[in-house]
Amino acid sequence: MTLDLATIRDYVQVPATALSDVDLQRMIDASTDDQDQRCTWGDGTGTGERPATLEQALLRRVQREIAARNLPLGMVGLDASEYGPERLPYFDALVEEHERAYRRVVIA
Repeated sequence: MTLDLATIRDYVQVPATALSDVDLQRMIDASTDDQDQRCTWGDGTGTGERPATLEQALLRRVQREIAARNLPLGMVGLDASEYGPERLPYFDALVEEHERAYRRVVIA
C-alpha cells in the first residue's frame, strides 16, 4: 500500500498543469518500489500500514524524483550555482534518517 496521488500532490505543491497525474503516478510507483525493496515493517514482510516515518521518506523520494526530472544526469544548470553546474546529490540524509530503522540488512 502506498500514499495516494492527492496526498503526494498536496505535499509537493506541483500543479497538474506542470506535472501530469500519469507522470506523478509513475514517480510514486517507482519510489514506492525502491522503498519496498530496501525496507521492511509490520510482520517483517513490508506489508500492512506504512509507518509515518516511511511515509515521510516516500514523500521525500517522490519530491526528489520531481526535482530531478528534465535534468540530464541530475545536473543543475549554470544559473543555479555560483561555481558552475552541480549534480543533484545521490545521498539524501532525510530519506536515510527516516528509513534507517526499517532497512533490510543484506549480507553477501
